[in-house]
Amino acid sequence: MAAGDVWCVPVASRSEAGLPRVPHGGWHSYRRKWATERGDMPLKALMVAGGWKDTQTLVTCYQHPSEAALLEVMAHPMKLRERKTGVTGEKR
Repeated sequence: MAAGDVWCVPVASRSEAGLPRVPHGGWHSYRRKWATERGDMPLKALMVAGGWKDTQTLVTCYQHPSEAALLEVMAHPMKLRERKTGVTGEKR
C-alpha cells in the first residue's frame, strides 16, 4: 500500500481499527484533521503523502488554520517595510 492509499481504506476498516465515528464527517474529517495538523510541513510532500492530486485542493478544502495559528498571526503584525528589509524598528 502506497502512502497516499491510507485514506482509501473502507469504512468497515474504521470500526475494526477502533476509530470513532464522526457524525456528518466520514473519512473526510480524518483527512482534514491530518492535513491541518501538518500545515507547517512542505506542501508538495504533504500532497503526495495524503494522496491529493494537486495542492489547490489540499489547501482550499482540507487545511484549516488552527486557533493558535490565527492568534499568532494577529499578535505579530509586520509592517510592509519590515517585510521588505527584514529589519524591525530601525529608522532609515
